[in-house]
Amino acid sequence: MDRYMQTDPWCIVEDGFRPDKQLASERIFSLANGYIGLRANFEEYYSGNTDLGSYIAGVYYQNNSNENEAQKCPNRLLNTPNWSGITVRLNDEILDLATWEVISFKRTLNMREGFLERSFEVISPRDHKIQVKVKRFLSLAETEIGAISYSVKSLDFEGRISFMPVIDANVRRPDVSDNEQLWNVLQIRTQQDVSYLWAHARRMNFQFCGALSYVLYKNNEQVKVIPTKIEKERIAGFSVGTDVKAGDTVYLNKYIAVIDSLIYPRQNLPEQACELALNARKKGWNKLFEEHTAAWAVRWSQLDVDTEGSIEEQQAVLHNIFMNNIAIDI
Repeated sequence: MDRYMQTDPWCIVEDGFRPDKQLASERIFSLANGYIGLRANFEEYYSGNTDLGSYIAGVYYQNNSNENEAQKCPNRLLNTPNWSGITVRLNDEILDLATWEVISFKRTLNMREGFLERSFEVISPRDHKIQVKVKRFLSLAETEIGAISYSVKSLDFEGRISFMPVIDANVRRPDVSDNEQLWNVLQIRTQQDVSYLWAHARRMNFQFCGALSYVLYKNNEQVKVIPTKIEKERIAGFSVGTDVKAGDTVYLNKYIAVIDSLIYPRQNLPEQACELALNARKKGWNKLFEEHTAAWAVRWSQLDVDTEGSIEEQQAVLHNIFMNNIAIDI
């Protein structure tokens, strides 16, 4: 494991913000559950160096371009519309770790329970200070479901904190010189509690549908708001927020369902994805996470795990088993 990581057998820990290591960290801290996979990209907007990646196991690019172009991504997993994004605003300032002052930063991949979490404190260009905690997992119990909890605590900010959870089909092909869009969007629809994006991969006989739902909280109480519905040409989702004062904490739980045309009839993709996302929201974060960690406990009990050697060696072995066992080469 890279030396900038802390050593812990079951957890990979990055303490301190290292933009020069971001691409490596996005790979090392990846999550998957055997069906869907996600590189460790930041949920919030990031203008620095990043390689967005969300995937479905066993689905690879099909190259119909010329031979030279086809060599650029042999056996590369198909990059689906990005469903992890949550744009965060303090009034009209967009959170961006590349341009805000980072006071502290910590990122942890817990391999025993299969989740990724981050915590950091930042100061905005207008001198607003916040503390952020983020946790995500891809359910091992319900493999079409992902969940993200995004918490923002105001340390000295008074104003409006808003979140924009979306699914974004602005994904470019890596194998053609004109860098064309990979996805043709078939339909976008945002209702009161659920939003979905249905798309067809260009040059491929494959369709994707992602649906999201959410719950907003302030100081541990659910906030009932009328969301702004987002139905752009290639983006589906919501914009929600609430006013805060110093000391208040606002967080959003985002529930995502991802399905494809290899498993479900094409005409049923939107209906099925929305049903799965709403069921995840109804079940709630705690129950989903409990079922997920229980599934990982069973999985680890069935694996032959050798924990001999130094902590660094144990960590490397466990990470290799973890990544191989989730069956997606991110």
